[in-house]
Amino acid sequence: MGVLGTFLKVIGKIVGVLPIAIQLAEVIGKLLSPGTKTGPTKLAAVKEIIRDAIQASEFITGKELLDEQLLDQGITKMANGAVDVMNAVKPGAGAAIG
Repeated sequence: MGVLGTFLKVIGKIVGVLPIAIQLAEVIGKLLSPGTKTGPTKLAAVKEIIRDAIQASEFITGKELLDEQLLDQGITKMANGAVDVMNAVKPGAGAAIG
């Protein structure tokens, strides 16, 4: 499998866990900070799940990480993008993207 195929496999795994990660982040935010703005707490939770999925993949396994800050920036963009996508759809509406 080439680099593109491996990358797409990783993205598939991340997309599969994102709805659960976002719901988990919501719960964490409500439990840890009821009644307060929990955006940073939720973002941190979603980012950690994405980071775990990436690090467990063959895309990174056994390779040297050259720039931790760049990796974190990419993970932050993925997390924010996922939240944007989830917020664009009414929960439980069964709407399909496409």
